[in-house]
Amino acid sequence: MKQIDDRFIGKGEKSALVILKKIFSTADIQIQFPFCNLMNEEFFGSLSDRQKKETLDIVVFRDDLQTVVIRVQDKTHVGTMKSARDIVQKKMLEWNDCKVVDLWFYECPVLWKEEVNESSENEIKVALNEVGLDL
Repeated sequence: MKQIDDRFIGKGEKSALVILKKIFSTADIQIQFPFCNLMNEEFFGSLSDRQKKETLDIVVFRDDLQTVVIRVQDKTHVGTMKSARDIVQKKMLEWNDCKVVDLWFYECPVLWKEEVNESSENEIKVALNEVGLDL
């Protein structure tokens, strides 16, 4: 794992962060942001202990626009338990007015090599467009 700002992040996240800072140049971008901090009061009270400790890979706060949550998903996220948790997390984020973008290892092979170039930028742009974020 690589380390940025004294917080550990997984494969693909460092390059994704560089690219997202370029795409969303005026946004406030946070890494390893607490999941519970995006929940409104209605949802916060129902969070499990595990959910209260979860962090989100990258969160893009845009002025007067929906918050964008970027989840960099490696092969561990295809298992039954983790994928079920991911579905719940995604729904809760959407119910709290967030756009959720999953960058999957099999859809972003160049990004997974930690390469920042036109190909990895396009991989991210495709994922952003798939959830309705026009750039």
